[in-house]
Amino acid sequence: MKETANTAEAAAPARPHPKGPIAGVLLAYGAWGIFWGAWGALLPGVKVATGASERELGLSLLGVAAGALPAMLLFGPWVDRLRNRALPLTLAAFAAAVVPLGLVTSPWALGIALVFVGATSGALDIALNARVAALEAAMGRKLFNMAHAAFPLAVVVASTGAGLGRQLELPLPLLIGLLALAVFLAVPANLEKLPVPDGGEGAPRNGTRGVPLLLTLGLLGAAVHLVENAVEQWSALYLETVLGAQPVLGGTGPAVYMGSLFVGRLIAQRLATKLDGRTQLSLAGISAAVGLVLVLSATHPLLALAGFAVAGLGMAGGIPTVFSMTTEATEPSARGAAIARVTLLAYFGYLASPPLCGAIAQAWGLRTTWGMLAASGLVLALAAFALPRLQPRVAAS
Repeated sequence: MKETANTAEAAAPARPHPKGPIAGVLLAYGAWGIFWGAWGALLPGVKVATGASERELGLSLLGVAAGALPAMLLFGPWVDRLRNRALPLTLAAFAAAVVPLGLVTSPWALGIALVFVGATSGALDIALNARVAALEAAMGRKLFNMAHAAFPLAVVVASTGAGLGRQLELPLPLLIGLLALAVFLAVPANLEKLPVPDGGEGAPRNGTRGVPLLLTLGLLGAAVHLVENAVEQWSALYLETVLGAQPVLGGTGPAVYMGSLFVGRLIAQRLATKLDGRTQLSLAGISAAVGLVLVLSATHPLLALAGFAVAGLGMAGGIPTVFSMTTEATEPSARGAAIARVTLLAYFGYLASPPLCGAIAQAWGLRTTWGMLAASGLVLALAAFALPRLQPRVAAS
């Protein structure tokens, strides 16, 4: 009897110990957020170092998108081939791409450097989500909200730290070098291997509905990014120019939203097994609509900040849910390519947000912009119910 039990135990698929891989992916998301959080705070110093005008700086920053979009499109199939090696390789490549940002001395050099930063960041985005998807399948538990919570927390901490570094007049190459080091230090924590799936048929789980489902998930992700980027870019300006907030209070707009994303994702992590994906996306849209209506009707900055917090708490689970549903809808052997397609579509919402919101604000004012975004939240809430109810996959063998 004892021998039979031992044989059965030996034959059972071994799951990886959860602490190591989960801690590794949290560190990776945190390192990614540290760079992007600090980068915004370091831009004034970069502008001085490169001698760029506002127009030249804006054109240079387009290098991020120019590098990220093709990388997202092309790297998906490579994630499926590289599997366990994808995340440590992309982390190391991103860390190496960051270093030249502290050495550039002209706008065109900055633009070229940012193309490589964008490309490696786009590939890292795919690798991170693919790693979390593999962890979910291997461990039989929901992890996307927990993993994505590390990013906004790191952004808030890093932006404050970078501002302090500039206040202390630390050299820009040193600050950029520390960011690259922070990213590289996440590499060793992600070397542990996960079980390789048996492959399956390499086609989406839903057969002929697979492509339309991934398209729908990508578009819903774009709607979430449209709202998220708008709050990040326009909240401080709205608080100061429309509601008359002092700069110290106006600057808390993005921080309040990022903080609420962090808290909201921790809450969503606990609810992930209790609510199906389409219900979570619908709640995200409703929360965005309620929060942004509060923002556009606010007569005091504190009321608007409360609206940003409400929107952030609900929207927090939006993007993690999109990727979790992509995982559930896709065979393991095609997961990287599917995540790449959904990420690419969702990223268009991020890119479209600044010019769209700017055009509406220019024509009808920032309050109208929040009204448009609140309406987008309602569309997201309704469109989510077009999605099927997906069941989580069993743990990978």
